Amino acid sequence: MIFSRHWRTTLTIALLVGIASCGDQLSSQSESNTTIETVSDETIEIGELSLVEIAKLDQPVDAASRLGEDAVYFVSRTGKIFRLANDTIENRPVLDISDLTEGQGERGLLGLAFSLDGATAFVNYTNRSGDTTIASVSLASDGTFARETLSIILTIDQPFKNHNAGDIVVEPSGMLLVPMGDGGSADDPLRVSLDDSSPLGKVLRVDPSDGSYTILARGLRNPWRVDLYNDRLWLADVGQNAFEEVSVLDDVSKLVGEPKIVDFGWSAYEANVRFNKDQTSATHTPPVAFYKHGDDGCSISGGAVATTGSLRDRFVFADYCSGRLWSIATDESAPQMKLHSNDLDSPSAVVRANENLYVLSLNGNIWRIRG
Repeated sequence: MIFSRHWRTTLTIALLVGIASCGDQLSSQSESNTTIETVSDETIEIGELSLVEIAKLDQPVDAASRLGEDAVYFVSRTGKIFRLANDTIENRPVLDISDLTEGQGERGLLGLAFSLDGATAFVNYTNRSGDTTIASVSLASDGTFARETLSIILTIDQPFKNHNAGDIVVEPSGMLLVPMGDGGSADDPLRVSLDDSSPLGKVLRVDPSDGSYTILARGLRNPWRVDLYNDRLWLADVGQNAFEEVSVLDDVSKLVGEPKIVDFGWSAYEANVRFNKDQTSATHTPPVAFYKHGDDGCSISGGAVATTGSLRDRFVFADYCSGRLWSIATDESAPQMKLHSNDLDSPSAVVRANENLYVLSLNGNIWRIRG
């Protein structure tokens, strides 16, 4: 056992996991003041790997780095972004939009990415009405964000409070990739995930200059974290009643929308099993890996491809409910999941920044994978 979680009560688990049978990600305590802490390099051995705790942050959910800078920027769901430089996290946030969002449940400041030249940050957050908002912010040379330059690129209505996804990726072309959940509740009640008239349940390519978008993929439930690597978009899609999925969108740069929209099947399918019988997915693209609810968990919190070390060219992901950490080979059509740890504390994401992989815990821990 790597961590002991016996101290968490059943009530706390219920608050954090939310409706576990629906795979709802990141339900948590109400918004609190953001606290940060730089910690000593406590190391946890997990087989051939180590987890080095580098900092604590209130509800960390994402991290990103920008061209020409060694620092890493960590996102607190409460609406703040903090800069980690020389293994020390700065006390003052480089951006604070806590007045624009509400960091509760599956809402808040959820994603961060930088333009190719590092001069602009793109953020994905839910606004005070709960709607997905994609915005840009200019950066100064010292890495601080000019809050007064915040400009909304795109707003997408959210019919329910959950399944907001929240990640954002910058393509080599400069376009944005935005994964969208199916709008929430459970069972895709509005039947939007396979409906191309709705942006929900899709992967969108967004033009940051005007907010126009093209649908690249449909049939997703709640792709909480994604990673673009070698023109392949890896998607960790949170499941409904039975399965958690890892799907891959191949040849992203060549996708231009209809008739090439890739169909991942939800809600006609959950993994490879028929789900809503009134939905059809004739070109269903099955996940490259999936696992069943139970001891393995109930809410995937992926995921990123390692580019260095013993995990190089493997997609690394975790489960929020079980605390398990796995990896799969990226060059196999049906890769086997390799278990690295089985008791991490509420992992909210596995992300890559400056060629390092970080495991984030909703309870505050930020770990760097070493090995």
